[in-house]
Amino acid sequence: MSLSWTLAIEALSWIELKRLNEDAAIRKTVKQLRIRDRATVDAATELIYETVRRKNSIDYLINSSLDPDNIGNQTVGVRSFLRLFTYYAHYSEESLGTAYQLAQHALDLLGQRDMRKIDKGMDLLPSIFIPFDTLTDVQKLAYTHFHPVWYVDYLYNRFGINEAEDLLRYVDTPSYLRVNILKAEPDAINTLMDMGFGLVKEPLLEDTYKVLDEDGLTNSQPYRDGHFIMQDKASVAVGAIVNPKPGEVVLDVCAAPGVKTSHMAQLMENQGRIISIDYNLRRLKSWKSLMGKLGVTIAKPIHGDASSPDILTHIDADVVVVDPPCTGSGTFHKEPSGKWRLTPRSVDRMASLQRRIIENLSGYVRPGGTLVYSTCSVTLDENEGVVNWFLGRNPDFEVVDAKPLIGSPGLDGLDKAQRMYPHVHDCNGFFIAKLVKSL
Repeated sequence: MSLSWTLAIEALSWIELKRLNEDAAIRKTVKQLRIRDRATVDAATELIYETVRRKNSIDYLINSSLDPDNIGNQTVGVRSFLRLFTYYAHYSEESLGTAYQLAQHALDLLGQRDMRKIDKGMDLLPSIFIPFDTLTDVQKLAYTHFHPVWYVDYLYNRFGINEAEDLLRYVDTPSYLRVNILKAEPDAINTLMDMGFGLVKEPLLEDTYKVLDEDGLTNSQPYRDGHFIMQDKASVAVGAIVNPKPGEVVLDVCAAPGVKTSHMAQLMENQGRIISIDYNLRRLKSWKSLMGKLGVTIAKPIHGDASSPDILTHIDADVVVVDPPCTGSGTFHKEPSGKWRLTPRSVDRMASLQRRIIENLSGYVRPGGTLVYSTCSVTLDENEGVVNWFLGRNPDFEVVDAKPLIGSPGLDGLDKAQRMYPHVHDCNGFFIAKLVKSL
């Protein structure tokens, strides 16, 4: 277990130092430590995710035990160790003895000088508890379900306490697989099932399956050959709602890493034209790699800022798909580090950027064409707020039914839009609105 602990401490440190997400930090640390053993990585991965998910409550307990000192005064390695130690002591099913075995390992790894400063705090940590009876309702929710107080307050004020608690509660949603019919044979899904992978067809989404057992799936030869792609059900729904036809011109905005791009190319039978714009060169590199792997031939990448006017020479697009940067609040259950990187101003900043992007790119929709707006956020400001603002400035657009209907109706008068919630729809939190421009 010692190598898993080293990996976990190092990866948690990278998450804090470089603001990496969990997967990126784990990949970086695995490469750094030259770890080859899958079991070691899997054990560390679980520790990292479970610790990061509870960061606010864990830090509360640590600061209470170190008082008058605090976790911010420790080195990054010690901070990472303390968080793992507290996870073991308070939230893991492991015995307290495991926490102290970790402490001995950390002493060897981090050195006696830094570890000596926290000796007394470590003795107190297992017996420290959060005083829930002294907290406000918002604070109780924040420390019970492990979310920033400002975010809990936001949901509490906009959705009410019952709906807010449902949105905050951790849900372990399944993974989903899309068959890439640009490369796969008609019976390709049977090949995976014959290999022992549990898959269940999603009734409203073509070529989409819920994965019951994904261990080893992405390492299988058919997956490596590009016959399948992991894609969340809500993300697949975007392409289904866009429903581009062969021969159409599609403007794909904030497109990287390209999973939705590949789905639209599949629906278009690789006939027509997809123009994919993204600001991030690293992500565009991943986009190009994925298009090659999946056999997409009709998509062209453009490096550019979608919020800037005149990003393209004029085109009349049949469809413009806007999937702008967002807070990612609908994916906090899968990428918990995201919620700790945000601030109370993050929602406002994202909504401002989203308004600029949708306003800018709407000018490329031909008369009678379609504009689809989606985010992986559950906040009102980034979704209904942006669309209603846009409609107020652009009366030549109207919202139409977003079908197939796999989610719940949108809010604030946008009942033809869709919202998806992890606790209701077994997928990432998402918002999708479909608008049509008048002739």
